Amino acid sequence: MVQFLKTVVNPRPLSYETPPFPSLYWPFPVDGSQTAYLYDARAMWRFTLFWTLICVVVVHMAAAGYACMIQYRNWRTIWIVPVVYLIIGGIEALIAGNVVGGL
Repeated sequence: MVQFLKTVVNPRPLSYETPPFPSLYWPFPVDGSQTAYLYDARAMWRFTLFWTLICVVVVHMAAAGYACMIQYRNWRTIWIVPVVYLIIGGIEALIAGNVVGGL
């Protein structure tokens, strides 16, 4: 494991638990303030990596879907486009999420 992931960014409160994955902030508070914070570098890296993977893969799949709609007549070979876009998008997201999350 890389050493910088083991460092603590800020001292965390005694009752701190890492918040669940999907979001750190809910804009429509029901029970008062619903803001959560990340204190561990590893949790920050993981959160950034997962959201980067989700966003980049969704954009690549939308582009692949559009390419498939445009080239529907080439149905025998067009199926490879989503596979290639998924692989390229996943690799890009892994690299970007690790770089940004590691900073």
